[in-house]
Amino acid sequence: MQRRAKIGMAVGVGTCLLVAIILIVAITAKETADNDHAPLDGPWDNIRLPENIKAKAYKLSLHINWEHMNYTGTQEVTMDVTGEETKYFLIHTVGLVIDKAATTLHKLGGKSDEELTIKRTFMDTEKKPELRHDFYVVESEEAVAAGSYKMKISFAGQVQTEKLTGMYRSKYERKLQDGGTEMIYQVSTDFEPVDARSAFPCFDEPAQKAKWTTDIKVTFPAGIDIHEYNIISNMPLKEDLSREGQVLSGSFMESVPMSTYLVCFAVSDFLYKEAVYTRDDGSSVKMRVYARREQEFQDSADYALEVTPDIIKEYEKFYKVPYPLPKLDQIALPEFNSGAMENWGIITYRESSLLYNPTTSSTAEKQRVCAVIAHEAAHQWFGNIVTMAWWNDLWLNEGFASFVEYYGIDAAEPDWNILDFFYPDEMTTAMNFDSSPSSHPISVQVSSPEELSGLFDTISYRKGSSINWMMMKFMGDDKFADGLAQYIADFQYGNAAMVDLFDSLNKVANVNVTKVMLTWTLQMGFPYVTASLDTSIPGSTTITLEQDRFIVGEAKDDDTSEFDYKWHIPFSYVYKVKDGDVKTSDIHWIWSDNDTSKTVTVNEEIEWIKGNADGNFYYLVNYEDDNLAALANALEAGELPKATDKTSLVYDVFRLAETNHVEYDKALDMTKYAKTETEYVVLSRILSEVLSAGDGVKSDDTAYGNLWKYVAEMLKPRVDDMGWDPKSDNEPITAPKMRDMALRNYCKAVQDKTDTTVQEALTKFTEFVADPKTKKSEIKDVFTTVMRTAIIYDDDSNTNWNSMWQLLQDSDWEADQRIYIAALARSKNETVLRKMIEDSFAEDAKAGTWRYLYYVSYHGDHYDLAWELLQDNWDEYAVKYNTTSFTMGYLVEIPEVFDTQEKYNEVAAFFKSKESNIGTGLKTVEETLSKIKSNIKWKADHFENVKTWFTNVELE
Repeated sequence: MQRRAKIGMAVGVGTCLLVAIILIVAITAKETADNDHAPLDGPWDNIRLPENIKAKAYKLSLHINWEHMNYTGTQEVTMDVTGEETKYFLIHTVGLVIDKAATTLHKLGGKSDEELTIKRTFMDTEKKPELRHDFYVVESEEAVAAGSYKMKISFAGQVQTEKLTGMYRSKYERKLQDGGTEMIYQVSTDFEPVDARSAFPCFDEPAQKAKWTTDIKVTFPAGIDIHEYNIISNMPLKEDLSREGQVLSGSFMESVPMSTYLVCFAVSDFLYKEAVYTRDDGSSVKMRVYARREQEFQDSADYALEVTPDIIKEYEKFYKVPYPLPKLDQIALPEFNSGAMENWGIITYRESSLLYNPTTSSTAEKQRVCAVIAHEAAHQWFGNIVTMAWWNDLWLNEGFASFVEYYGIDAAEPDWNILDFFYPDEMTTAMNFDSSPSSHPISVQVSSPEELSGLFDTISYRKGSSINWMMMKFMGDDKFADGLAQYIADFQYGNAAMVDLFDSLNKVANVNVTKVMLTWTLQMGFPYVTASLDTSIPGSTTITLEQDRFIVGEAKDDDTSEFDYKWHIPFSYVYKVKDGDVKTSDIHWIWSDNDTSKTVTVNEEIEWIKGNADGNFYYLVNYEDDNLAALANALEAGELPKATDKTSLVYDVFRLAETNHVEYDKALDMTKYAKTETEYVVLSRILSEVLSAGDGVKSDDTAYGNLWKYVAEMLKPRVDDMGWDPKSDNEPITAPKMRDMALRNYCKAVQDKTDTTVQEALTKFTEFVADPKTKKSEIKDVFTTVMRTAIIYDDDSNTNWNSMWQLLQDSDWEADQRIYIAALARSKNETVLRKMIEDSFAEDAKAGTWRYLYYVSYHGDHYDLAWELLQDNWDEYAVKYNTTSFTMGYLVEIPEVFDTQEKYNEVAAFFKSKESNIGTGLKTVEETLSKIKSNIKWKADHFENVKTWFTNVELE
């Protein structure tokens, strides 16, 4: 008992790690003697916790030393043992100093708790050094029977100061009135998927939901005013924060049952703004937004407070379950690993994902902020109230949040018509990734922390959201919503698997959801459907439908599927009656277990059909030559009434051209009408496809030069129509998007510094440099265009680059910093870019070290330079990002643009040599190599065709 008190909290926290380490050394001899006789095999061999022990409640106490950024703590976990008796209690911990001698185990029940004798404690690596399961094992002297038990562990740890995971320190420079600066620090947490164990011992699996009671104490050094600091966590405080001397402490109410990755707290000197969401029955939720105390940041918190209540209200109606906590905090952190994290009751964000300044922020920033809030708020139900049973069903969290966020945005900003963006933003992004041979099923088994982190990818988010949209469309909106509400009600505060969701939907559906959806979740990829028309019988049309797997490149040797890569497909189509109207069909099912082909008879003569009406479903459609030619004419004639149908047609044709199902010149021919296209989502898709095709022939000066002339001619009508300034105060959200896209790409494409539009961009840049605070509001929606154009047309002395670099250093606003870096990376001066990458490793580098190199790699002229700099600086990047950071994936994909076997071999050899410190980027290596293979094949198959088209295309 005396030893436990000594290691627990009585020791000065600044020396806690040293004392704990000394103690471990002192008991090493005895521990080693005991462990020499321990079995090598045991439950720690499995990555999963034993199923017979379930956490019920935690009492966590932490004492943080602000000066040294370390801490001590105790964790008391109450748990139930079921089934067979056991001697082993496994709990996750990594990177902590555990006071093994202080660990206690009690059996609960009766008049008093019974302390059990512990035979020994050990880490799994002490039994098998190769294990990386992060288990601390407590072995009781005697096997224990089913019942309730309590384990208490004392530990010490270090706040992360180099990485943005676990319990970590973030920082920013505050400008002082005397012109100087001071560094301001915050401590917060980011645990998903498996970093809670790095902050404190816990049962770190999503199915281990338990109630949490948390006490946090922070000792600050002299000179810091602790009255400016606060502590927030998942639940409200039991009572006001205590401030005694230099010690700040708070105790928080017991939480609802939740998974460990959702536990969160933050210590900062931020201020907050508050609103109250009140329901019709009078109950309410207190909502706060925390941000830096500078006025610009406080003013930028208003928009989040404005839209969050509308979003929560919509979700309560959608899910038919109220938000369960008494408060919802949202905090904008200067440094954050991803966009945001849905911790229950305390959502953490990077600043650009939560803060919107109505004077200087663009419409695109406003849309992003609303989207991220809607996404994280959706998780409070899908993910928090109902949690996936294991990470293989991560898409139940991320796919649903990515899907439902569109309805949250629509509730907050109904004038945006945001649902029109679902197909181009979600489905096409998912299919681009999912067509690769290195894709993976949406539900996939994982066996290491790195693999867990690798699941946070396009498949879980974008494909997950896409197949949810597909389910909603074939079930019907109302039935789908009823099924989701049933699912939430059945599993609230618990865990569920994919089949549980399908079972809930089956209760209200008119189709076997499980049968359909297993073909979409248990095999990777997606199909394309070939539609053939037979109009040989007057007044009638027979449509024949056949499905095949769509894949870009060659499938891997071990690529098999229990469904033989066949899907149950809901097929719908838009069609034009000969000399008549355009109509939309009902859904026709292609059942892969019955239909080798599907025949549909229409009692009308059809001129053309466009499959996948409204882009609602997750597949491509291939057409016979006559039908494709008719669709090209329909595009030009404006006969396809919906933007989503035009967008999905263009996308399908180019993907099928990529895989030799359509001739590439025919796909490019379909873009010739684009000068008259006024729909943003359609024109942006056409532009993307044209630029991608043109990038493939950049080695041919004539073809590549004509690419940019073609793009300039395509966009000139929109540039003239949109101008630089809004036409009115209530423009639709697509107007500023169209304006920035058209101006930005036109200014690059025209390649003429004397062009009137380019000159206006350069004038706006000069005016902005002279007075950035005043002029930003005038160019906020074309800010990206102005910055990039300034660098593209910079002089040999790098005048604009140097001015912008200083703007970056002076900027406190992350969204602007990212735009500056993306523009700076477009410099033609390699010496300047090399120096920029070198400077990006400085402690005070803006917006994240990785971003500088990633943006350099965007520029076609700098592919080789970016690859060289990635290799030269790999070890430094790896130190920052190789654990559970998603950022490694961005770095690993930098060389995916290459298109020669020589480069493939070079990239493969480099990453092979770096396997030990790639961490979470390991899966992305496979994807990058697969993309290079696809590029090589594209070059062999299409280079001559595309080169000829651009060389001969008619230009004005």
